[in-house]
Amino acid sequence: MVYIKSLLRSIAIGVALASELAIALSIITMAPGTATTQHEGKQRVASHQTPNQTASPPPRRNPGSSVAGGRRNSNACPQDGISETTSLPLIPLSPMTGTGLTLEARPTFLVYVPRTSAETAEFSLSTRDGRGIYRTTIPLTHTPDIVSIPMPDQTEPLEVGRPYMWVFAIICNPNRRMADQFVISNIERTALDPVRLRQIEQTPIRQRIALYQEDGIWYDALNLLFELKRNQPNDPEIDAAWREFLNSEGVDTMIEINSARSR
Repeated sequence: MVYIKSLLRSIAIGVALASELAIALSIITMAPGTATTQHEGKQRVASHQTPNQTASPPPRRNPGSSVAGGRRNSNACPQDGISETTSLPLIPLSPMTGTGLTLEARPTFLVYVPRTSAETAEFSLSTRDGRGIYRTTIPLTHTPDIVSIPMPDQTEPLEVGRPYMWVFAIICNPNRRMADQFVISNIERTALDPVRLRQIEQTPIRQRIALYQEDGIWYDALNLLFELKRNQPNDPEIDAAWREFLNSEGVDTMIEINSARSR
């Protein structure tokens, strides 16, 4: 009897995971609903991978709220042989459990992309009810690397207290989007007491990261650390803080930031 209950439980979990994957695949393959146009807004890209911003909305469906730092599998594209891939998978730099918080109306997202022969990737952001907010195509010219995706000024700002879902997909075969390798994660904008916010804004950058962490503002702390490490790649204190921060939320600390070095 115990064996049967265990078997049924395993089957139920398997069905749930399969359903989640099917929904995620529909996100990657769904065609945009409007024509695309180019934006020429302010660029704040920290990585060498430069997004090609478009006005077309991302797909209108999303996985369940249980998804946090999810991924399709542990490698890059099928055509990339073992000798061409790194030991690390495609990794969203976001909390592995729960939803990461930000104070920004238009935050920046970071993703670790392993070595791949794919030439482009796609980033999309949507509300939990499936309304598209932003989608952009990103050229993959230097991998492995961390890709930085800022939301442009023309994009609709995130609402405070509303959860959003974002997807980053490596386009392995433009003619067969079901082959995309993708990761899924969550973000929510929050607000702080004005006094606390002013205290954080007036604090030096290195100390500001700790204050963000105290209030659970994960994305903003991450981006400050990324900028510090990108600009001061040989600082051992920053390197230790970077690894400790990622480890605190279960993100692989073996990530090396190619984009942290000047080119």
